[in-house]
Amino acid sequence: MTQRLLTFLRRWWPWMVGVAIIAIIAARLPVAAFRDAMSHGPHHWLAGLDLIVAVVLLGTDSVATWIGLVAVRMRRPFADVAAVRGATFLLFLVNYALGQGGFGYYLHRTGTPAQRALGATLFLIGTNLAVLLLLTSGAWAVDGGGVPNDALWWTLTVGSAGFGAYLIVVAIAPRFLARRDWLAPLFDAGLGGHAVALLGRTPHVLMIVGSHWLAMRVWGFEVPASAALTVVPAIALAAALPISPGGLGTTQAATVFFFSSYAVGATEDERAAAVLAFSVVHFVYSVIAAVLVGLVCIPFARRTGAIPSRTAT
Repeated sequence: MTQRLLTFLRRWWPWMVGVAIIAIIAARLPVAAFRDAMSHGPHHWLAGLDLIVAVVLLGTDSVATWIGLVAVRMRRPFADVAAVRGATFLLFLVNYALGQGGFGYYLHRTGTPAQRALGATLFLIGTNLAVLLLLTSGAWAVDGGGVPNDALWWTLTVGSAGFGAYLIVVAIAPRFLARRDWLAPLFDAGLGGHAVALLGRTPHVLMIVGSHWLAMRVWGFEVPASAALTVVPAIALAAALPISPGGLGTTQAATVFFFSSYAVGATEDERAAAVLAFSVVHFVYSVIAAVLVGLVCIPFARRTGAIPSRTAT
C-alpha cells in the first residue's frame, strides 16, 4: 500500500502542485464570475488559435535550435531537428527542463558524447532565457515597465548584469573551464556564436510573447502590445519553473497578477476571476495542441534515432 502511494505521488505530484496553486487563487475569487467567464468566452476561436500557434512555434523553435547547433558545431539535418523538437513537446508538458533534456538525449544518441550533449542543451536553454531577459529588459527600459513592479525590475537588472558577466567569461575562455566537456560547447560557440544563436532565437521568443497577447485579445482583454512585451516574458519564465507540468499554476498566478486590470468586472476580484478563467482555458487548449503536434512528430523522430524503435530489443 505504501509503495503504491509513493508511486502515485511521484507520478502525479507535479499536477497536484499546479492544481493546488490554481485552487489557492480561486478560493478568494467569486465563483459566479469565474463560471460566467469560463462559459461565455470564445472557446472555438481560442482553440483554433492555440493549434495554429503550436505549429508555428514548432517551426520557430526548430529554426532557432538548428542555428544554435550550428553555433556549437553540432550541425544536424533540419528535418531531424524539427521532428525531435515536435516530439519533445510532450515532454515540455511535464516541465521545460525535461523537454530540453529530451533533445539532449537525441544529440547523444546521434553521436555526441553525453557531457558535450549536456553542454549543447545548456547553451540552447541559455539562449532562450537570455533572449527573454534581454527583450523584457529592453522593453522596460523604453516603456517604463508597463506594469510597475520593483521586484521584477531588479530581477531584470541583476539578470542582465549576470549575463554580461557570463559573456565576459566566454570571451576570456579560462582554460580550466573551457577544457571541461560539459562546458566546452559554450566556449566553442564564442561571442560570435552566441550572437548568432540569440538572433536566431529572437523570432521564437517574439512568437511566444505575441501568441499570448493574441490569445488575450481573442478572449476579449484589451491588452496593449507594449504591456505584453514587457510582462509576457516574465510569465514565460514562470511557466519554465520545474515545479508543475507545462507551467500549470505558475502561469495562471502570473497572468492573474499582471493582467487582471485589463479584464472587465465591477470589482478587482471579478476581474481576476475572468483572467483566471481565460488562463485555465488557454492552458488546456495549448496542451491539446501540443499533444497533437507531438503525436504527429513522434514517427518522424523515431526515424532519427532519438526514440528507440518499437521493434528494438
